[in-house]
Amino acid sequence: MKKLKTPKTIPENISPAQLPNGGTLLASPQHLAIIIGLLTFAIYLPALQNGFVNWDDDLYVYGNLHIRALNFAFFRWAFTDLSAGFWHPITWISYAIDHAIWGMNPLGYHLTAIIIHAVNTALVVTLTTFLLEFSCDRHPESMRCSLPGKQSILITAGITGVLFGLHPLHVESVAWASERKDLLCALFFLLSASYYVTYVRGLDASPPRTFWRNRAFLMSLAMFIISLASKTMAVSLPVVYLILDRYLFDRIRSWSDFVAMMVEKLPFAVASLIISAISILAQKAIGAMPMMATTSLGQRLVVASRSIILYLLKMLVPLDLLPFYPYPKDATLLSPLYATYVLLIIAISALSLSKTTFAKALLPVWLCYLVTLLPVLGIVQVGSYSMADRFIYLPSIGPFLLAGVAVSWFWAKAGTSVLQRNCVTTFCAVVIIIMSALTVQQISIWRTSIELWSHVIKKVPTDIPAAYLNRGIAFGDMRNFDYAINDFTTAIAIDPRNVDALLNRGLAHVAMGEFEKALSDYGAALAVKPDFADAYINRGSVFLRRKEFDKAIAEYDRAVKIQPNLTVAYVNRALAHKGKGETDRAITDYSTTIQLNPDYANAYYSRAELFMSQGIIDRAAADYQKACAMGIMEGCRKALFPFPSGANR
Repeated sequence: MKKLKTPKTIPENISPAQLPNGGTLLASPQHLAIIIGLLTFAIYLPALQNGFVNWDDDLYVYGNLHIRALNFAFFRWAFTDLSAGFWHPITWISYAIDHAIWGMNPLGYHLTAIIIHAVNTALVVTLTTFLLEFSCDRHPESMRCSLPGKQSILITAGITGVLFGLHPLHVESVAWASERKDLLCALFFLLSASYYVTYVRGLDASPPRTFWRNRAFLMSLAMFIISLASKTMAVSLPVVYLILDRYLFDRIRSWSDFVAMMVEKLPFAVASLIISAISILAQKAIGAMPMMATTSLGQRLVVASRSIILYLLKMLVPLDLLPFYPYPKDATLLSPLYATYVLLIIAISALSLSKTTFAKALLPVWLCYLVTLLPVLGIVQVGSYSMADRFIYLPSIGPFLLAGVAVSWFWAKAGTSVLQRNCVTTFCAVVIIIMSALTVQQISIWRTSIELWSHVIKKVPTDIPAAYLNRGIAFGDMRNFDYAINDFTTAIAIDPRNVDALLNRGLAHVAMGEFEKALSDYGAALAVKPDFADAYINRGSVFLRRKEFDKAIAEYDRAVKIQPNLTVAYVNRALAHKGKGETDRAITDYSTTIQLNPDYANAYYSRAELFMSQGIIDRAAADYQKACAMGIMEGCRKALFPFPSGANR
């Protein structure tokens, strides 16, 4: 039998993923996803040198006592807590698992984040491949499907994945320990979308009426709910599915089709509405919506239009990236700049509705971009920032996909010209190198709190008092109180009503023994915010240090009247009562502290000491045992020998 000769050239009409001899012209989608995921992991390795920063990392990690035990009490707290302004039990659980493995070593938390981002990148490559293959089956005439050998699918998916994995805009979501919720939300968002594509592809064998019994559909719903339980931003996914149904999957061709698709998405919509309502209530409860009271809906819409365009510009030219973008004060349609933003949105929308071949790819991408960005555009304003790099983590997939389509188009236009294809390859390589360098540089900004806030101050020296406040707190933690006071003073100069800066400057003065200056700062904070319980507590602590016990008790009384559940107020008031010799009242305050926080070890120990002074040995021993069980070694010794040395039993 004669052997077939291997052709010297590969015919252009053969798919690169399936050559006749079983080989491949380009990597398979799976191999491509793994390679780009590993590249992403390697580029982000410098993040392992980063520590925690004093921007929410205390709330989520190093100051969070709840994540230190994986037990029933923790899981009950994780699924019911709203103190961070969100319902995200999956995020809490991920931190608890990290703590069980790494303790408080930040390297482990950053390693987990890098791994999740690398997996997300691989999923983006895989999902993009699935969507393009499906679209080409349904729309073979489209620009992205008419290229020789269908090389566009792998090229487009590869470029999309590289941009997603290495773009500097995504550093905030990966290098900031507190943004684990972003990564987890995206992970399960992408898994849900992958299962949804699988479900749609199998509809010939499983009619839509039986969607509630279809395994792929149910897995898509389950992944979506887990995504919501990681971060509320996933609420847009049901609308994304409708867009795909209409423009990629051809499932919506009439009004009756649309109604059927709406019914199919009902479980997703219900979950979205419930979680959205919980999140809005939680944000209101912690006072995270101050801008809602000071900005009009029209102003917020204008700022939202600015953010839509600026995100696109930063994807194109990723320079001047900031952890905190201040809310603009001059946002109005009367401004030529803001009018330009609105006109650009109108122009892009008009282009996407045109009859051109490019518009067929642009319209679904543009709609998905807007829909996924909508929850964080600030129309329902949370916080005092106008935009954030972390908000673009998921919405960036669409624009990156268009960039991949453009590269594959240029590659096809190059034809057999080696020079032209080398130009395309060189351009892509240069972009990847530049992005990788910018990403590594951006990672270093998150190394310490000082570096983080110094970067913000360097870029925006006069408009972000929070940057000076947080850097001052970092200096205070280092016991560099002179620098801390300078930063707090600058924050107050920018915003004289910044009660947090006044409070922290007071603490720095106390640390330096400057009690009168501290009292002045606390008084100034209370003049701005009369119900500021922390200021009363801190002022009481100054009086306590000076042994002015009656004044201290009066301050703590005011604090607990405002916030009855402030354990620190009861603990400090107990010390003041103890200083006055009012043992029974001190015991009462320690008991209240324990009632509010049963895990407060020092309260058990201090109450035990008071019981001992009254000769109530049994109750003292019980409290010593409690303190011992919580790690207070002196409590262990006294639990065994509750009588003072030399006393008769």
